[in-house]
Amino acid sequence: MFHYIESNGVDSNCYILESDLTALIDTGTHKNFRLYDYVDENDIQVDFIINTHCHYDHIGGNKFFEVPIYAHENDYLDIQNATEKTFYWGFAHNFNGYKNVNPLKEDEIIDLGEYILKVIHTPGHTSGSMCLLEESKKYLFSGDTVFKGSVGRYDLPSGKLDELKESLKKLCNIKAKEVFPGHGESFPGKDLLFNKYMVTLMEEDI
Repeated sequence: MFHYIESNGVDSNCYILESDLTALIDTGTHKNFRLYDYVDENDIQVDFIINTHCHYDHIGGNKFFEVPIYAHENDYLDIQNATEKTFYWGFAHNFNGYKNVNPLKEDEIIDLGEYILKVIHTPGHTSGSMCLLEESKKYLFSGDTVFKGSVGRYDLPSGKLDELKESLKKLCNIKAKEVFPGHGESFPGKDLLFNKYMVTLMEEDI
């Protein structure tokens, strides 16, 4: 079963893929009680969390769940050690990090049963930003790499414009039916090719 908890204020969107194993993709900030309540009311047993990158508006809600956490190998230690790269000071007075944070690599497969996720490293927003592709259903969970009609910012710690451009080019070659971003509405995968920000960035290199 697929669950979508829409972003509220600064919190990220949260996605739950419930099957033989249940994965929670991103958790919002430490004030994202909507997520906690949703999981509790629907009696969902989360087996592990996948964070699309290390920013606090995607990882703060990890505190509600005593389960393993996974993130790209370039960001996972930042989540564990609460580094400045998490940008926590924009959302909370303090942050001590989490235990049991584990690294994921490019092309790694996460088998949940009904859902099989493939890790796609898409640096630019952070050095460890990643997307997750469910190939059979052609769902792309894009984190803050790309949104409906926009792209992720690259002016925060470890963000790089040249890396974001390469990541966007990579995503244009993926045949996604639906894209589920870190904030805002989902959108058809074909719209990746017509995202004006993506097109503008690509044209700068022509």
